[in-house]
Amino acid sequence: MKLVRIRLIPKRLRLKRPFVSSHETLTEREITIVEVKDQSGLVGYGELDAFSQPFYTSETQATARWVIEHTLVNLVKNIEFATPIELFDQMVAVKGNQLAKAAIDMAVWDLFAKIQRLSLADVLAKNVELERAKNVRVGISIGIQNEDRTMDQVERAIKKGYGRIKLKVRGNTDLTRIAHVAAHFPTAPLCVDANGSLTYESDLASKIDRLRLIMIEDPFKVDQSQLSARLQEEMTTALCYDEAITSVHEAVRAINAGECRIVSIKAGILGGLTPALAMIRAHQKFHFPIWCGGLLEGGVGRAANLALASLNTFAYPGDISETSRYYEHDIAKPNFQLENGCLVVPSKPGIGVDLV
Repeated sequence: MKLVRIRLIPKRLRLKRPFVSSHETLTEREITIVEVKDQSGLVGYGELDAFSQPFYTSETQATARWVIEHTLVNLVKNIEFATPIELFDQMVAVKGNQLAKAAIDMAVWDLFAKIQRLSLADVLAKNVELERAKNVRVGISIGIQNEDRTMDQVERAIKKGYGRIKLKVRGNTDLTRIAHVAAHFPTAPLCVDANGSLTYESDLASKIDRLRLIMIEDPFKVDQSQLSARLQEEMTTALCYDEAITSVHEAVRAINAGECRIVSIKAGILGGLTPALAMIRAHQKFHFPIWCGGLLEGGVGRAANLALASLNTFAYPGDISETSRYYEHDIAKPNFQLENGCLVVPSKPGIGVDLV
């Protein structure tokens, strides 16, 4: 098997409402579809999920596309390979640029599954010797907004049956809003994502514990790992690392150092489905809880995430909301619709969606 053509297809998705985090406010999501074609004419699709501006990661859509077109294509095109893992090894020489690598890797896994006439979920499950679910319980991520709007969104999420409700926050004072929400919905499966916006203070652990959260994600900046370890030691609430997890080595190191108890797997941030599977093998060896994170993906990336999240090894529902939650119009069909808090995993060969 070899790739004879790699094509980039830029897309823009209009959000139904602004999505606000401590990093930036998004009204439009720029993505790029990577299409790979083998010598038989079969195609696979991946999604480049860098953002337009370098606030979340150093990569952007523009820089990642440049790296794909001018470097990665030259490393993987017309190379004979038997598995996506073999082809991924061709990209290891490139430092960083994980989102660029992930877009190609995802497309190759889609192609690989189509060649075998299997769903991506089945192929991934076979690779790590796991069973996979046909329906996946999922979570939702709610952006920063005023208290009334947050209450309304949480109530809607509960009625929809979401298995985990993540609330974005900005700064220590914003925890007051979360406290009011938690008091109003005492049984809701809430967690908080600070995106590194909190400041350490002596009573921070007790404030967080009173919220009765499933977890708190990235309370401090990535380079403040000592503060994370200190906070985790002081509180009973589990601390989850997301933005800091850029490799299997970093995940194992952070768990062993007591900086966090839970790890979010984002295939794009790790460099693709290939390193995501390596993370699952590390989880199987070291037994730290994991869940599948999201990056406001379009339909192609959402389908790949859902295939990954279907593996019966994740401790918590992932950030894979239904399609209609975010975008006016998606780039892929069929749309993903929530049924009793779950999404159905595509059973067609590959990622199971078509571009529109």
